[in-house]
Amino acid sequence: MKPFDLLGTDLHESSLKTALLQFRLLYLGSLFLLFLVLAFFSYTLEKERLITDETRKMTQYLSHLEEQLKNNQAHYLAEIIIDTKEYQISLYDIDHLPIATQHSSVPHWNEVTWLDKTTLYVHHDLSLYFLGVASIVVSKKIETFPIIISLSALFVPLFLIMALVGFVLSRIAFKPARNAFESLDTFIKHATHDLNTPIAAILSNARILEEKITEPSLHRFVQRITIGAKTLTGLYEDLAYLNFRSHPPIPKPESIKELIHEQLALLETLIEYKKLSVTTDLSDIKLTVYADDFHRLLNNLLTNAIKYNGPKGFILLTLTSEYFSIKDSGIGLSEAEKQKIHTRYWRGESFETGLGIGMEIVVRVCKRYNLTLEIRSAKNQGSEFIIRWPKSLIA
Repeated sequence: MKPFDLLGTDLHESSLKTALLQFRLLYLGSLFLLFLVLAFFSYTLEKERLITDETRKMTQYLSHLEEQLKNNQAHYLAEIIIDTKEYQISLYDIDHLPIATQHSSVPHWNEVTWLDKTTLYVHHDLSLYFLGVASIVVSKKIETFPIIISLSALFVPLFLIMALVGFVLSRIAFKPARNAFESLDTFIKHATHDLNTPIAAILSNARILEEKITEPSLHRFVQRITIGAKTLTGLYEDLAYLNFRSHPPIPKPESIKELIHEQLALLETLIEYKKLSVTTDLSDIKLTVYADDFHRLLNNLLTNAIKYNGPKGFILLTLTSEYFSIKDSGIGLSEAEKQKIHTRYWRGESFETGLGIGMEIVVRVCKRYNLTLEIRSAKNQGSEFIIRWPKSLIA
C-alpha cells in the first residue's frame, strides 16, 4: 500500500491566514486576467487605428507619386526620382515587371492593402500610364512597440492601485475574524494553563484514595477517576505542546525503546481497564530527536490504539532500525476516514473522548523530522500505523 504522505501539509498556518491568502490570490488572479483581456483588446484597437491612419497617409502619398509621374511626362522628363526615407516604393509596368523597386517580395496584385508580419503594403494601379508605370507599391514598417509602452504606462499603475485597494479591503474585511481567532487563541492558552492545577489535584487525591480504600469493589471507581484524570492530562499536554512552544529545541540521541516503555507505563491504567494484551518486539535504536516530540507522537498513537480498541483486544508494537509499527484490533478506518484523519478536531467515533488534535501532532512531528506515516487499515479489521525515518536520524 502506498504511504499516506501527509508531510506536505502546512500545519503551522492558521485557517484564517490560508483563507486570506486564497482570497488575495483569487482577487489578484482575477484582476490580472481582467487587465490582460482589456490590454489585449486595447492593443488590437490601437493597432487597427494605426494601420488605418498609415493606410490613409500612404494612399495620399500614392496620389502624390501619380501626380509627379504625370508632371514628369508632361515636361518630357524620363528620369523617375524616388526620394523618401519614410516609405519603400516599387514601380511596375503593365506586365508587372519592375521598373524601379525597393522590395524583394512579389506584390499581392489582387489586393489593395496587406500586412506581411510587421510591414504594411499599399498597391495602386494608375488610371493612365505615365512613363511606362502602370502600378505602384508603397510599404512601411508598423511600429507597435510605442502602443505597448503607452498601454503599460496606463494599465500597470492602475493594476497596482487596484491590487493595493484589494489588499487594504481584505485586511479590513478579515479583521473581525482575526480578532475572534486571537481571542479564541488567548482563551485556549489561559484555559490550558488553568487545567494543570486541578488535574494534578485529582490525580494526587485518587492516589491517596487508592491507598486508603480496602474494599475491592470501590477500587474500580477510583480506577475510573484515575483514567479520567490521565485522559485530561493527555489533553492538557497536547494543548500545551501546540500552544506554548515557539522555538523547537536542539535534538539529541534518544532511545526510542525507552520512550515507548515510558509511554506504556503512563498508559498502564487505561490498558488494564480495557484488558488489552500488549506485545512488543523492540530493537534498541537511537534517533537524533527531541524527546518531547516523540513522547507526544508515541502517546497519541498508543492512546488511539487503546481508545478505539475493543475489550480484551490486542496491541502489537514493533521497532526496527527502519520503522516503528503499532498494530491494533480496533474499529479500523475506511478509505474516506484515512483522508480525514490528519484534520484538526476530526475524531473517528463521536462517542469517544478527545479534541481531535492527536493526529495533527503526529503529522507535525513527522514533518519536523522528515518522517513518513503509512496507514494500513480497513473498517472493523483493525489498524496499523507505521512511522519510517531517514537514515540521517539514526544516532
